[in-house]
Amino acid sequence: MFIFCANSLTQNTSLKPSKNATKSFTYFRTIDFFDKEDSTKNYGIVYHPNAPAKSLLILLTAFGESPPMAEVETNIPAIAASKGMLTIILSNNEGNLSFQIDANAMHYLDSMIPILINKYNIPNDNYYLGGFSLGGSSVVKYVQHCNMYEIKPKPIAVFAIDPPLDFNRLYHVYDRWLNDTSTYYMNKLQYKLFIDKMQTYFRGDVSTAYQNYLKLSPYCYEDKDNIGARLFEKMPISIYCEPDFSWAISEKHWNAYDLNVLDNVSFVNEIQKLGNKNAQLILTQNKGKRKIINQKHLHSWSIADANEVVNWLLKY
Repeated sequence: MFIFCANSLTQNTSLKPSKNATKSFTYFRTIDFFDKEDSTKNYGIVYHPNAPAKSLLILLTAFGESPPMAEVETNIPAIAASKGMLTIILSNNEGNLSFQIDANAMHYLDSMIPILINKYNIPNDNYYLGGFSLGGSSVVKYVQHCNMYEIKPKPIAVFAIDPPLDFNRLYHVYDRWLNDTSTYYMNKLQYKLFIDKMQTYFRGDVSTAYQNYLKLSPYCYEDKDNIGARLFEKMPISIYCEPDFSWAISEKHWNAYDLNVLDNVSFVNEIQKLGNKNAQLILTQNKGKRKIINQKHLHSWSIADANEVVNWLLKY
C-alpha cells in the first residue's frame, strides 16, 4: 500500500504551525513547540479539554505528513478532547520524513511521553497512542519496544489506521513500483526515498539483510519465530483497514499484495492466537477519502470513525 500522505512531497509544503489558539465549547486548541529554534519539527497541535484532562491521546502521522495536514484529515482530536482526553498530533524530532519505526523514533517517544504527561498534568500517567500509516506502524513498534525494554509508562490502549507492518512485503511492493515502466506508478522520487529509508534502517535490501526485515519489522509473515506478535503481548489494539479491491484495481492497479490489509489480518490473527483478547480488526466500506484533495482513497485517516475510536479507547 502506498503509505505516503497524498502529494505530501509536492503540495502543502507551505503549511506552517500557527501560534494562534482557537476555542470551542468543549476544547481549545494550541500549537506547542518543543524546539524553540525550529518550528518545522518537534512540535504538536494540541486539543485541550476545557475541563482538566482525564487522559492523554498522542497521534502519530504518516510519512511525509505534517500535523497541520493530519488535522485536516481527521476529527479524532476534537472528539477526544470533547470527552476529556487532551490530544496532541505530534511531529517527530526529525520532521515529516522521519522513519518512525527506527531507534530515533522510539527514543524520541521515550523522552517525550513523560514530558507531555508532566506538562499537561495528566493524572496517573494515563495515555493512549494512535497513528495513521507509518504513524500506525510506529504505534505497534512502540508497544513492542516498551515490552522489550520494560519502558514505563506504557499506553493503556492503542489504535492504528491501515499501518504497513511487514516491511519485507513492503520493500518488494516499492521495488516493483519503482521499476515499473508503465504510467501507473509515477511517483518514482517517493518510492526511491522510502526504499532508501528502509535500506538504512534494515541495513540493506531484502536480499542482503533478509533476517533484519523479518526481525525488525513490527510484524513479518515470513518470520517463523513470530517475534513481532509475541513482543506485542496483550496490549489492547484496534486496527482499521478498507479493503476495496475493486477500487484498488480500477483506480490504482494495485493487487492484494500491495495493500496493508494483508499485514493487519495476519498480525491480529497471530496476537489473538497468543491470547490477546482485546485485539480487533475493523474492515470499513466507502469511508476512505483524502479531505485535503477531496478524493476517494482507501489509505486515509477517514476510514476510522472518530467517535468509534474514542469510545473504544475509553473502554480501557
